[in-house]
Amino acid sequence: MINTMNKFFVLSLMYLALACAEKAQKSEFKSSIVATEENEEQLKQSLSSVEKEEQERLKNRSEVQFDRIVHDYGNIVADADYKTVFEFQNTGKKPLLVFDVKTSCGCTVPMWNKNPILPGAKDNIEVTFHPKENQIGLEEKTVTVMTNTDPGITVLQIKANVSARKKS
Repeated sequence: MINTMNKFFVLSLMYLALACAEKAQKSEFKSSIVATEENEEQLKQSLSSVEKEEQERLKNRSEVQFDRIVHDYGNIVADADYKTVFEFQNTGKKPLLVFDVKTSCGCTVPMWNKNPILPGAKDNIEVTFHPKENQIGLEEKTVTVMTNTDPGITVLQIKANVSARKKS
């Protein structure tokens, strides 16, 4: 009985595999889009619009130069605040916009100026790192800065060798 069931199961699988393979062979690529003069003209207009938007974006981008990309706190103790400041300068010809600053961990908190930074002006991003007791050892965190530059993202890094707070 079991042997007959096994044969039936194997034959069913073979039939299913053959049926799927046959369907795959029968299907052909059929495009529902037919090129006409009208839709080619629409495509050209759309591409032209996108090109204009990109040129406008490129005209409004700026440039930024950071004083450093990495800050090493060295040896620190857990459950305390450690601050550093990443200074930067707008080296472009347009106002620099810092759209957002995100960190890779909730233990790292950035503060920055949300207003445009004029060409030639300097500003900074203050980063506070507060390692917890479960973050013992080498810790590396990132601070991602999104601006109107090319590339639009700069990744800063902080690192520290965290040791446990001594119990009194």
